[in-house]
Amino acid sequence: MPVLVALGCAVFAPQPARAIPAFARKYGLKCYSCHTIPPALNKTGYTFKRLGYRLPPDEMDGTKPAPKISELDKNIKFSITNSFALIGQGSFTVDKTKGDGITPTSSNSFNLDEVAMFAAGSVPDSGFSYFTHFELSQGGSSPFLEQAVLGYTAGRANSSYFIKAGQMHMQEGEGTRAAMFYNLFPEAAPVLTYTNPVNFSLDQHPVGINVGYTWASNYFKQVFAVSAKVTNGLNADGSAILFNSTKNSKDYWVDADYWFGPDGGVTFMTYQGTKDQVQNAGADNEFTYRPRIRRYGVFGNYLFFDKLDVLGGYLRSSDDWQDEPGAKPTRFTSNGYRAEVDYFIQRGFAVMARYDRMKHSIADGPATHTNAWNIGSERALTEMGNVVLRATYGQERDQDPVSGTAVTDKLFKIDLRLMW
Repeated sequence: MPVLVALGCAVFAPQPARAIPAFARKYGLKCYSCHTIPPALNKTGYTFKRLGYRLPPDEMDGTKPAPKISELDKNIKFSITNSFALIGQGSFTVDKTKGDGITPTSSNSFNLDEVAMFAAGSVPDSGFSYFTHFELSQGGSSPFLEQAVLGYTAGRANSSYFIKAGQMHMQEGEGTRAAMFYNLFPEAAPVLTYTNPVNFSLDQHPVGINVGYTWASNYFKQVFAVSAKVTNGLNADGSAILFNSTKNSKDYWVDADYWFGPDGGVTFMTYQGTKDQVQNAGADNEFTYRPRIRRYGVFGNYLFFDKLDVLGGYLRSSDDWQDEPGAKPTRFTSNGYRAEVDYFIQRGFAVMARYDRMKHSIADGPATHTNAWNIGSERALTEMGNVVLRATYGQERDQDPVSGTAVTDKLFKIDLRLMW
């Protein structure tokens, strides 16, 4: 009860803060211009990213040609404070785990979840842009580079194309809102982040090239965009191959997005690639092979009355699988579904609920299931929206497709996110 009372006081009694994120400083805007609640993007934020971190023009009514990309933000001079940002997040968690063949555990702790530094923006009077994400601390890990991307965008505000190169996220931050990793919950939907038996997940940030095209109607009421990436993919342990790839093939990702209405959208996404796989690691019959990995997904959302955001999606997995060395390859398949409802009580204050379900099978073996549900609430504590307090509770039951054993995890979390 004391924890809940303290949370209630913090949520309903906002505190002043002077810090604002870099892009908001640059344009003199609030975070809600590009986010429902940071870090979840809205249509304007998505378009801002597609234009190479340039603000979509207000005057695009079709009576005259849309401005060229190099003309956007023409009168805004470069500033260090408008290009650098810091993000920090701390949390309190209560975690309980139980499962087949394991001793139940229960723990609670205060955590420093993340401290990260960003350098991002557009180069004035040109089509160039840059984005760098450096993790100073993430879950207690040593500092590391998460992203470093150089891009070039050309064309006009209503019809533009870009090319980017560097270390970038595969799916995170891409697609319409139901397909994005960044959302109102502290973790992305399990359908998007599930790590399969061959140690693969879309939650990765390899080195590669990204190209895309974006079309927008008058006043950006509708936006259609396509993107394609070619990357180095993953090592056998699931880590990203950075600058020393010896693979004789690359991984491919394609995405098509359509934004419409007040803030709704539909996304189609597909991924195909390969990775080296170590099977039966440490056992006498350990062997390696190279499975082909496939993903096909459709996601969508619609915002009703500027209050109720309804999201849903489906992701199909179909990966090569080999039980024994030299055996005929079979398939690991998974069908994942996600549903979410976010209700915005007022700007910067939302309650949300999410449910994910996945059905897995290997060859002709029995089906296994993963189920997860989450509820929560979050509120921005500042008028700018750059300080966010959130409370969530979730329960996830994971059943291993190989052994069939199941583990259930229950997690209550309060976190505070500061963005400067």
